[in-house]
Amino acid sequence: MNLHTSSPALPKLHGSGDFFARTQSALTWQRALCLNPGQVADDVLQDLLDQARSTAFGRQHHLGSVATSGQWKRALPIRAYEGFRPYVERQLAGEPQVLTRSAPYAFLKTSGSSGLPKYVPSTRHWRDHYRGRGLYAQWGLYFEKVGRPRPFSSGLLDLSWERAPVAVEHQGFPVYSISRRPGAVGAEDWVPPWYDTPWFTGDDDEEYGDSLYRKLRLLVGGDVRLLVTLNPSKIVGLAEQLAARGTELVRDVHEGTVAGRAFQGASADPELARRIQLMLDRGDAGLRLTDLWPNLSLVVCWNSASAGLYRDWLENVTPGIPKLPFSTTGTEGIVTLPVDDHPSAGPLAVDQGWYEFAPYEDGDDGGPLASDAETVDFHEVEVGRSYRLVMSQANGLYRYDIGDVYKVVGKVGAVPRLEFSGRAGFASSFTGEKLTETHIHDSLRLAFAPAWGALPLFTCIPSWGTPPGYVIAVEWPEGLGAVAEAELAVGAERALQRLNSEYAEKRRTDRLTPLRVLPLVAGSFGLIAEEQRRRGAAAMQIKHHWIQRNDALLDIVTEMGLTVRR
Repeated sequence: MNLHTSSPALPKLHGSGDFFARTQSALTWQRALCLNPGQVADDVLQDLLDQARSTAFGRQHHLGSVATSGQWKRALPIRAYEGFRPYVERQLAGEPQVLTRSAPYAFLKTSGSSGLPKYVPSTRHWRDHYRGRGLYAQWGLYFEKVGRPRPFSSGLLDLSWERAPVAVEHQGFPVYSISRRPGAVGAEDWVPPWYDTPWFTGDDDEEYGDSLYRKLRLLVGGDVRLLVTLNPSKIVGLAEQLAARGTELVRDVHEGTVAGRAFQGASADPELARRIQLMLDRGDAGLRLTDLWPNLSLVVCWNSASAGLYRDWLENVTPGIPKLPFSTTGTEGIVTLPVDDHPSAGPLAVDQGWYEFAPYEDGDDGGPLASDAETVDFHEVEVGRSYRLVMSQANGLYRYDIGDVYKVVGKVGAVPRLEFSGRAGFASSFTGEKLTETHIHDSLRLAFAPAWGALPLFTCIPSWGTPPGYVIAVEWPEGLGAVAEAELAVGAERALQRLNSEYAEKRRTDRLTPLRVLPLVAGSFGLIAEEQRRRGAAAMQIKHHWIQRNDALLDIVTEMGLTVRR
């Protein structure tokens, strides 16, 4: 089944050559879909069957006789990625029609809970008929808020992905992360007007901080009104680069260089350099994003679960500027698409895949769902309840237990509005204390004295011993000494015991040691991310976590000499 020819309800992006009009059309269609999703949802299921029936997977599960959602559930077990790995390995070995009728042209690499990377097949059918349309719709909302940038190439900064050459192949297939793709695969794919601009292209050899600085430098004379990324940590990193490299920026603008070197798209502008220098001279905290772009009027990024914990930092670097969420999207597929002003949740993207929901219960340890776990369809979920998501995508991941938890916070028309709550069972627990990222974040926020300044970046590291305990590694503010360090440790310990009764009980019975604060030099987490990239981690895999899964970060901190010396 071809969605564009057999389902007249679905949009035909080919019908408009104007990018802006295409985004508005896709948004209008997405909003209409929320009001009447039934037929499109059914069409998506039929398309998945069309992709799967003739494949080895389809024959094994007798999908030739499946036509309804109930039959789909009975025919296919729920499985986590490890259940798909043997099929993906067959695809990588060159076997045709293993999971999908449409052949994979590349594999998207992301991190896996088993320690082995996951390779998600990407097919032209999936890109053309699903992901591209979803991206047009969400950008349609952002343009609706800020107007049509004139021109697009210097009126916005898109940090959600970057064009980068393919540096890795696996068994002859290109392999890359979803955020560093080499290019579009066709006219139906997402091809924005800034696709060929120098600030949008990069390469794997460029350091993370240098990549952000290059974008700042090349857009310094632009009228940027819209700033878009997935994780808010990237915007915080952008602001930190600007604050730290103001003098270098003035020099580069004056000389027509980037980091002291000639670069495509970088021209000399002494008058602009003079104005930036005046701004730089006005304060001692460095340049701010709004100094460069005073008309910045919308910031887009994730704003729920652990990303939501960045709100204070984000507001500090973009004060008073409205925020909207990016779509809840991952390497495996899009789940929600924003269509309105809700700050953190969007309606289920019914046209992006077939979605089921398994009720989430307290005590869920994050292990794989049972293959026959009961699920409900999107129209059966209850507002206020949380669910683990089981999704089926046209890339060949059918009834896939992705391990993510969503809370239903309302409805948009006939479609549930979902807020991403985080990974199922993601917590640290030596002795049953089950520390969550929220516990740690709130404890530090309560313990960090306002007189010390803005709360710096930190992370909690489990540290094994007899008994075990936790280390809070903090980018330590300049001027704060050992007394503040001790006060922070005591205050965070007190707050954590108040927020988590299990932790308090384990501390009372000496099964855990007290929290210990480890002061790090400023910018440590950025340096650690660079080091992880040098060691081969993909960009998509490098994320800031408020709790680490193990103590590996302590070794990195020691190796890199990042601890503050007194």
